[in-house]
Amino acid sequence: MHKYKKYLGQNFLFDKNVINKIIRAVKPQNTDTFVEIGPGQGALSLPLSRSVSKLVVIEKDKTLLKSLEEKLKDNSIIINSDILKTNLCDYVEEEIRILGNLPYNISTEIIFKIILDHLKIKDVHFMLQREVVDRIVSNPGNRQYGRISVMCQTYYKIKKLFDIPPTVFFPQPKVWSSYIKLIPRRNIFLNEEHEKNFKNIVNLAFISRRKMLKTSLKKVIKLNDLCRIIKDPSVRPEQLTSDDFLELSKYV
Repeated sequence: MHKYKKYLGQNFLFDKNVINKIIRAVKPQNTDTFVEIGPGQGALSLPLSRSVSKLVVIEKDKTLLKSLEEKLKDNSIIINSDILKTNLCDYVEEEIRILGNLPYNISTEIIFKIILDHLKIKDVHFMLQREVVDRIVSNPGNRQYGRISVMCQTYYKIKKLFDIPPTVFFPQPKVWSSYIKLIPRRNIFLNEEHEKNFKNIVNLAFISRRKMLKTSLKKVIKLNDLCRIIKDPSVRPEQLTSDDFLELSKYV
């Protein structure tokens, strides 16, 4: 019997109805290449491997590898690695679809890694803590709106699909989960410098989110210039849209 590792955030999905609901939402095709992050005991990996051309699974826990090897088809590659330290380009060159039930303690780090790795991604389906999903999809002016909202909404078209109760996992987490779909946006930035400026400005703005923009961005943009772009330099970062941040970074 598997010993569940709390430090790895292991909460394994076992409910067949939820598994089937996820597969229906993802709609795997026989020409697809999928990357699954944190397959665990293979609840989603097995139906995926039956439906797609290639499946790459990234699993950190060595004790789960044998079980995955026994379950998965020959079209599957099992990588024993920490996703945060894994260069997916070493394993896939083609366009990929990404799926994962992310550990709550590092879910934000994984999302930012996927965003900034510049992989050829068709779409992403993640199961996340509901609170994190609510932050990702929140609108400007909302208390939950923050850096992760701006970054995700800039790089992706986002749709929250459905909520998932704790009772369909073992061990049961203390929180609800949500399933989310992200489709990459194309041609977001003018060039690499524009993207670099964007990431820097978003970081500076939200490091001290209670500060007015004229204070938090004073090192990178002059007050007169800031006024031309957003009109009111006294606003706080959570009042700007992702497009506003793109315009600021374009100007800089």
